[in-house]
Amino acid sequence: MYWPVSTPRVFNLPPIPAADLTATNSSGQSVSIANDATEPILTVKLSRNGILFGVITRTSLYVYQNRPVCPVAVAVRSESSLQTYGDNVHLLIRPDNAMFVVQTSLGYFLTYALNASYAERVAKLSFDSTADVSYVLPGPGEEQGVREENIRFRMVIKVDAGIESAIALEDELLVLTSTPPAAQLIRWTPDVRGGPQTRTELLSHMEWFNLRERITTIVFERAMGLFGWISSNGKAWAVVKHNALPATSDKPSRLKLFSGYCFHSPQKGPVPATTVDRRKSMDESEFVLKMAINSRFSLIGVGTLGGTIHIYNVKDYSGHIPLLRDIAPPLPTFGKVTVIAWSPDGYSLFAGYERGWALYSVYGKLVAHSILTEDGKLANEAWLSGVRDAIWMSNGGDILVVPNESNELWSIEMARWSLTGSYNWDNLSRTVLFTNEKLMLYRGHDQSDLTTISHEAILWQDIAIPYAYLAENWPIQQACISSDGRYIAIAGKRGLGHYSIYSGRWKFFVNEHMENEFSVHGGMLWFENILIACVNTDRNTHEIRAYSRERELDHSLALHVQQVPSSIILVSLVGDSLLVYTYSNTLYQFVIFNNGFQFNLELVGQISFVGIVHAPARVRAINWVLPEEQSKNGNPVHDISFATIVFLVDGKLVVLYPLHNDGDLKYDMKVLLQNVEFYTIVTKGLLKNSIWAFDGTNVVVWLEVMLNLSRSGSVPEPIRIDIDFYPLSFLFDKGIIIGVESNLIHRRNVSFTYSTTTTRTHLFIHQLLRYYLTSSLENEALTVAKSYQQLEYFGHALEMMLHDVLDEEADHPPPRDQAILPRVIKFLNNFPEMLDVIAGCTRKTEVASWHVLFEIAGSPKELFEKCMSLGQLKTAGGYLLILHTMEQLADSSTDMIRLFSTAVETGDWDLCKELARFLTALDNSGNTLREALRHMKLMNGVDSEVQSTFEKEFVLAADA
Repeated sequence: MYWPVSTPRVFNLPPIPAADLTATNSSGQSVSIANDATEPILTVKLSRNGILFGVITRTSLYVYQNRPVCPVAVAVRSESSLQTYGDNVHLLIRPDNAMFVVQTSLGYFLTYALNASYAERVAKLSFDSTADVSYVLPGPGEEQGVREENIRFRMVIKVDAGIESAIALEDELLVLTSTPPAAQLIRWTPDVRGGPQTRTELLSHMEWFNLRERITTIVFERAMGLFGWISSNGKAWAVVKHNALPATSDKPSRLKLFSGYCFHSPQKGPVPATTVDRRKSMDESEFVLKMAINSRFSLIGVGTLGGTIHIYNVKDYSGHIPLLRDIAPPLPTFGKVTVIAWSPDGYSLFAGYERGWALYSVYGKLVAHSILTEDGKLANEAWLSGVRDAIWMSNGGDILVVPNESNELWSIEMARWSLTGSYNWDNLSRTVLFTNEKLMLYRGHDQSDLTTISHEAILWQDIAIPYAYLAENWPIQQACISSDGRYIAIAGKRGLGHYSIYSGRWKFFVNEHMENEFSVHGGMLWFENILIACVNTDRNTHEIRAYSRERELDHSLALHVQQVPSSIILVSLVGDSLLVYTYSNTLYQFVIFNNGFQFNLELVGQISFVGIVHAPARVRAINWVLPEEQSKNGNPVHDISFATIVFLVDGKLVVLYPLHNDGDLKYDMKVLLQNVEFYTIVTKGLLKNSIWAFDGTNVVVWLEVMLNLSRSGSVPEPIRIDIDFYPLSFLFDKGIIIGVESNLIHRRNVSFTYSTTTTRTHLFIHQLLRYYLTSSLENEALTVAKSYQQLEYFGHALEMMLHDVLDEEADHPPPRDQAILPRVIKFLNNFPEMLDVIAGCTRKTEVASWHVLFEIAGSPKELFEKCMSLGQLKTAGGYLLILHTMEQLADSSTDMIRLFSTAVETGDWDLCKELARFLTALDNSGNTLREALRHMKLMNGVDSEVQSTFEKEFVLAADA
């Protein structure tokens, strides 16, 4: 997941000097060329490798380098070119970066060849500390300086049929034409086999399309081989291209280039017969304007004219694309959707609107937006007022935003969650976020209960990443933390490094060749003080390497190197077993042997998931749970036969439960939940065998799910915890869920707007207790409650449970035999906080609901007497307020005097002051207070007996 941090950087398009605004035409004559630095940016496109991005205005093409961000090539068109071919309207980049294609308004493609010199640098910072100039350190990714790029015009491609939309593919240019409506493929270079340079299929010949509509937008996701088409009538289509060209027997001359399926239509109700009626029945707010495909989660997002974003799940390419979720804009005034873009890892969705922007999680949780929390927007901060285009850069480290009618590029830096790059339980239990330059470690585990749950406490530690590693190996792609929070490891483009929280020391490879020889791919994790990393090497080998924190980083000092047959996708740790899942769709089990002197991995088993998982790359997490007997006394070699495997694929949380029949091992597969963003399994402690997952809306919890699955074939009903922020970690020992919330801040004393992240917490103890009580599991509820009884906010958790149940049953009374409130009251009697809980809950509940509570808990008078007998005077005062509200307390009540007198005797002067204020509020003349003091003999000549200044204060107040 991603959150904006700090304040964005802004880049202006560079003006071309007047001396350079001439060019030589084919006849050798000098002609003037047009360039206006104030022209608004039309679109921005990122190259596939992320090194370059292109920007166009009406007259110019700019090619930028990502790090450092600077223009490396500019092509400015002449006035005659603009008159002949039309203005620039769209930009395409060939996947190999060698060709930039500008689409014009008069139906032409202008192609520009880009030639890069990897050896030459047109600019490189000098880092000589002995020089006279100030010493400057390179920023992330800036070690190599600015490469030399040469751009030259190549040719003009005229499309007589008119251009509706186009996209650049590996070998071809796909063009959707207007007259006639057709799909045309134009090869970049001639086919060596002598095939045709162009291939065309009319839309009217596509039986699956069957409409005489135009295609206005095309998107393509290479990893899935899937196109997205948007038609002029607001529909969205999923389309695949056929490489082979089979001829049909009845119409052998027709080419079948594409097949597709309409998965979104703005049509309301049945489709009318006539064209006029069809248009009248359209819901214009549901017209699709933008589309983006997420190959990591098999999703398609479509943005509509009304501002809603619909998320669809691609189950297959034959039309099974159901709707998963609708995402409304943060404000209705944001207007239509102007751009949607998935992050490189698929975990986040950026949406630009006419008048704002928002950032969502993969299944629609709002995590950031452009709504300011203070004051108003500044006139010079156009990035907050609306977005024309946007791209993700730096492997998700930045979002580059083009505001409406602006010639500026705004770069918003992102903080990323370590779990998205390295999925393991330690990254879930101890939260680490990382930006382009630093790590942010959550330290609430080590704080007191009240400090951890406080929103104002400073619970984050910033750790700067050394520039020497960042300058060469940016961007950081993975980070992982040890289970005890002592060590953190990071991995960038090449190599890796690790950090000790207590010593504050980083360790990296001293030998640059060793660092550049491999890249981390498949994740990292800590086993005690040993870092286990999955790597791909330059020798095309795939390895698991183990490095000790106590040793220097050097290949000769590695504790162990284990080769595996194919590249690793995921790695996880269960006890002393290392689970490794690879692109061969195989799960390997290695047993770790570590005696302090020698570290070794031994392969003891493997499982093939062929037939279960169709696309290994889409598996986001995998783990297993062992039966109690096998975990304690069994041989680890046999773990693979008894393990219940849990994995996350395409957003589905799947459980494979082992079945043993006559020596054969088979699995019973159950899907626990759809649309899962992440999950964790509790393997020890009070909540052992429970699964906790987040589905983009709720935290979903199955208690003892492994035991329940073994007893019956049905999936048990989970607990659903509604949460208004994005959860990051479950602190089971403290009973809270922690997460972060992003806000935009603009204060009067600064001239810019900046993003901040605030720690949020959610208490879940009361929801666990309610689940057990609803299920008539009072003993289990009591066990859980006693394990949390030492927490300072335990009474508050009980109060929340009572409040929720009371509100629900007071508004919607259930049948007497199904009521939960009597069970809750009975349960509260087991704890000394019971009287405080009832009093506190009553003060926060509507008076109309009180009779429901006191019918079961007893009358307020009875509870008052119980407080007096137990010496809980402050709580007794609360019940007096309740009695007064219910008109069961006289102004000069003896109960009030009893409490007042007891408070004086015990020296509880704070309570005395509160009671005095209460009596004064009842009678502004003060007679009631004076009468109460006389009953307690604190007036009429006994002032000499007063021992406290507080008593004198009451006497003076009464006489006033």
